[in-house]
Amino acid sequence: MQTIKRILLTGGGTAGHVNPALAIGSVLASDESRFLFVGVRGRVEEEVVPHEGIPIKYVRASGFPGGISPKWARFLFDLTAGVLKSIYILLLFRPQIIIGTGGYASAPVVVAASLLRRLRLCSARIFIHEQNAVPGKLNRLMGRFAHKVLVTFPESLSHFPDNGLLVGYPLRRRIARVSREEAIQKANIAVPEGRKIILVFGGSQGSRTINRAMVDALKYLLPYRDKLLIIHGVGLFKSSDYNAVADTEARLHRLYSEEQLKEIGSFYTYQSFFHNIENLYGLSDLVVARAGAGSLNEISAMGLPVLIIPKSNLPGDHQVMNARSMERAGGAEILYEQIAPVDGVLSEWIDGELLAARLLSLIRDDSRLQSMRERSDSFLNHDALSRIARVILKEESTAEQDSVPARIPTTAPLPGNRALLSLLEKALEKQKTGYRPEFVITRPQDLEYLKNRASALLIHPSWQERNLGVKLLGLLQARERIPALLTLFFDRTPAPLIQRFFGGDYRQVGFIRRNIIVSLVRINVVSQEVERAFLAGLEDPYYEVRVEAARAVEFFNSRLSYPKNFLAALLKLLDDSILDVSVAAAEALGKVGGEYDALPALLGRWDSRFWKMRAAVLRGILHLVERGEVGRLDLVEAQVPRFILTSTDFAPHFEIKSVYRQLMESVSRKKEKRVAQ
Repeated sequence: MQTIKRILLTGGGTAGHVNPALAIGSVLASDESRFLFVGVRGRVEEEVVPHEGIPIKYVRASGFPGGISPKWARFLFDLTAGVLKSIYILLLFRPQIIIGTGGYASAPVVVAASLLRRLRLCSARIFIHEQNAVPGKLNRLMGRFAHKVLVTFPESLSHFPDNGLLVGYPLRRRIARVSREEAIQKANIAVPEGRKIILVFGGSQGSRTINRAMVDALKYLLPYRDKLLIIHGVGLFKSSDYNAVADTEARLHRLYSEEQLKEIGSFYTYQSFFHNIENLYGLSDLVVARAGAGSLNEISAMGLPVLIIPKSNLPGDHQVMNARSMERAGGAEILYEQIAPVDGVLSEWIDGELLAARLLSLIRDDSRLQSMRERSDSFLNHDALSRIARVILKEESTAEQDSVPARIPTTAPLPGNRALLSLLEKALEKQKTGYRPEFVITRPQDLEYLKNRASALLIHPSWQERNLGVKLLGLLQARERIPALLTLFFDRTPAPLIQRFFGGDYRQVGFIRRNIIVSLVRINVVSQEVERAFLAGLEDPYYEVRVEAARAVEFFNSRLSYPKNFLAALLKLLDDSILDVSVAAAEALGKVGGEYDALPALLGRWDSRFWKMRAAVLRGILHLVERGEVGRLDLVEAQVPRFILTSTDFAPHFEIKSVYRQLMESVSRKKEKRVAQ
């Protein structure tokens, strides 16, 4: 077996990058091996690596900013300084192998090694390990300099077509299966006979949304307390904003009485951190977890079914992609975080009742759990460390590498947000009233994911991205996201000073407010809160919002709870300074008005100087007549001929004359019908 004497490990920022590097290092170690870890000071590697007995040196590095941002200046400065320091480290240590596991700490080392190789001052081979289904931006870039990019998920291979290799995730050696009896003994937990055990955690730091949802779910799980045991790791996170343990305790005491807490204590226990989580894996029937690559690979190695709650709004949406990969393999189900109003502010949130329902549905279905166990067990390559060692030590030939099944998904990748918008808009234009997003996105799990992805945009700092999210939710007909859309619509936070200088009004710009109205119409659900938004829209300072609000009133008309509530605002809009607003108001009045309010106002616009306004007024009167709201048909018949039917447009078909004929024919039919009766 080939011995490598000098191995440089780099990567960090989080344990998810540090642990794989240490695991790979451990499998390459021999009595002759020397290790050096290169990371960034003040990050998790500064605490973890020295405890492993490995020397560590530090370089400057910062996260890849992406887009147009002032952070580019710091990134380029840190990268330059980091590369220079890395060159010095590499020349002194002279590694034979460099293993990078992601995180921005690895970028300076990989760039420096590549430069030195070009100058023939370094002969080290470079290996990158990518833990997530969607590689980070820096790993995609660093992959160009690597001899091999070792990936965990088959989906990642498309990002590294020339040097990617599917190997799996390098798990810590101590994550190994134990019998349930041994696990119960080692975990030192009393497990009553006949209980199904659910392990819940959100990583070492915990997850605020999972913690709060789990506490909320206990209310709905109480009736099943004799059949369940829930072990909840709330996490170590502490800050001025959130303390995982304290917040969980406070929520329990706020939501439940002392009597209920005693009952809850019979089937629910929580603590901050599990030092020997492998024992808890060994006794669990179901796991609830985030979608970090490390967690999912540990769960897969233990052959456990899992309900995944992926963290939204991470770079590349990598947790969601990890979760979808395991869900497609059949070893997991996904419960997405919702973007919903929490204390009047849009935040990530999980409904406790929904979480309880999903847990009960799974835990009652033994055949489903068994199927998920089998699929989870076969999801990933559990011999990853050995295979990584064979590749690095050149003991695995290219033919052997190619012979390993990659299980690349047969499903085509879903379109990005802007491509999805174009796809759905074309389908809407083609299918018209028969449009359904299910006809375009046929897999229910994919449709749910896309709704979740779109709703995550609602809290994006860029108004353009929030606007995109609003449009997508309408086209996806995401009725369950209506509360989030309404919260965004009624947000009257003033725009930044620079935007107000150029005419802006609110942080949720007029385009966003307009498109929320459009999306509510496309979702096609009306409620009192939706009606309140339409009423506010009729008085919005941005004219396009007033236009769409009037059109929404026209669209829903008879389905509105109190259509007369809109009359005063619509009558006022007949005199709006913007022609499009007056036109939309005139047509809406025909749908919600009557003979003694809307009709006189419409007839009074017979001499409007804009032919489009006169045409809209005639359409409004036509709507009133066809709805049977006009009793004095002789009045209409006498006054409508006063309307000026000329148009400034040169066209073979004059719209206003056509509407006039339709109206007069409708009046004539109504009169004949009355005579016949």
